[in-house]
Amino acid sequence: MNTPPEPELRAAMQRLSEVAGPADLADAALQGAKGMRRRRGALTALAAVAAVAALTVPFTMRGTPPAAAPGIGIDLPVGAAASPPVAGECETAPMVNPTTKEVAAGDWPQYVRTVLDLLPDRDDYVVQNAYDLCNPGQPDISNAYTVINLGHQREYGHLTVNLFVHETSPWVPGSCADLNVIAAAGLQPRDVVFCEDGGGASPLLYGLSYAGTSLTVGAVYADHRAVVMERDAAASVISVEQLKQVVSSQELLSLVPVTDGPLPTTAARGPEVKASSAPTR
Repeated sequence: MNTPPEPELRAAMQRLSEVAGPADLADAALQGAKGMRRRRGALTALAAVAAVAALTVPFTMRGTPPAAAPGIGIDLPVGAAASPPVAGECETAPMVNPTTKEVAAGDWPQYVRTVLDLLPDRDDYVVQNAYDLCNPGQPDISNAYTVINLGHQREYGHLTVNLFVHETSPWVPGSCADLNVIAAAGLQPRDVVFCEDGGGASPLLYGLSYAGTSLTVGAVYADHRAVVMERDAAASVISVEQLKQVVSSQELLSLVPVTDGPLPTTAARGPEVKASSAPTR
């Protein structure tokens, strides 16, 4: 695995330093797409289903995708729950109103509900923003992402959730050796909290802390699916072990489709998700 060049890392960190609030893994990737204009398509769910139905031959994602095949072929693992097609633009869930950074429970993606069921019982979880499984059309951006605040004003911090259908992010390790490289990279080295090499159906489990302000815990599977969560320092009310239980949950993994390779990179713009600054109420 290649570590991002220092100039790119410096640029990413500079962008994060200009945004109020704690930085997280997904924000660093998404800031790079923030300047792009987002196409407001009139595509409805019915049209999406029709487009998928029109593909009579499954699309195998090895090598360069053929131009005539805009869809992708997805095989769900045995016993997996049905997931939205991982294709096309990503759409963020609507806010409860234009000035409140909160997504109503009725608009939560299924994976968000599953994560909240797996987390310790609390009455102050607030889903600030989310997008469901999709193909953002850009490398290194997760296929599903959400910010969960602990308290409306982040009184106890916040969590982020990233789901990868076929992760290619330089910040997601493929082995414990990769994790050591990631930890040593950048202007401020990270600390390896733990790393457990996987095998077979068992994922690589890892924990990485950054500058004493955030903790990343992830599970990376042999088929390249990955679940990565981050917790900022104030959210220590959620323990490392509790995060490990969430990211390694088979119930959560079953919601992530399996693909034969990386999703095609297209001209599609990534989801319009702002950096996870403190919510406005």
